[in-house]
Amino acid sequence: MTRLLFLSYVTRVLKRTDKNTEIYEAYNETIRDISSRAKFQEYAFQSYVACVQGQEDYPLPTTLLHLQHPVRLLEGSATNDSGNPLTHISKAEYDRREPNPNRTSPDEGRPGAYTISSNSILLTPIPDGAGYLLEINWCNVPTNLSGDSDVSSFNEMWDEILKHGTLFRMFALLGMYQDSEYWRALYETGIRRMVEINSDKTGGWIGIVANNSL
Repeated sequence: MTRLLFLSYVTRVLKRTDKNTEIYEAYNETIRDISSRAKFQEYAFQSYVACVQGQEDYPLPTTLLHLQHPVRLLEGSATNDSGNPLTHISKAEYDRREPNPNRTSPDEGRPGAYTISSNSILLTPIPDGAGYLLEINWCNVPTNLSGDSDVSSFNEMWDEILKHGTLFRMFALLGMYQDSEYWRALYETGIRRMVEINSDKTGGWIGIVANNSL
């Protein structure tokens, strides 16, 4: 449902018509909270980035919330080229393999492993050419709903859980802590159901494909 309809949906329980701004804030907080707990399809992307010869680091999206491991390496410049998953290693292991990746004339080769550091993917060996693509599956941070006609990316079957999360925040804001705990309990139960159903979806959680978007 639209943001405006959701306001009416919540107001029927809250019985307050002077807290629209706070309700909208609580609604967005609820969406962000749910999204941070699992890799939901509604906020999932599959992106590709071209490797550069001699470059070991590749920044991740600034809006990345979850990264699904492993990152894949594709041979060539097309997204349908053959490839394989890279080995995910610790930063300590990466530093052992690449004590100074920015040195002059570093050892180069076909990347076989990676680590994540400072919101970047670090490859080892350092790419020996530009004929590789990194395939990255990730979830992004939800965008706040701000217009009356804006709609949550979550399926409308979860509107009730979004209502529970909004109400527990609103009752806490109003100092009605017993009511807040009642709605929080319903909210937490609902999130567990959402996560369980989401994890059972066939075909994984990847949604939109964005070529070379990183």
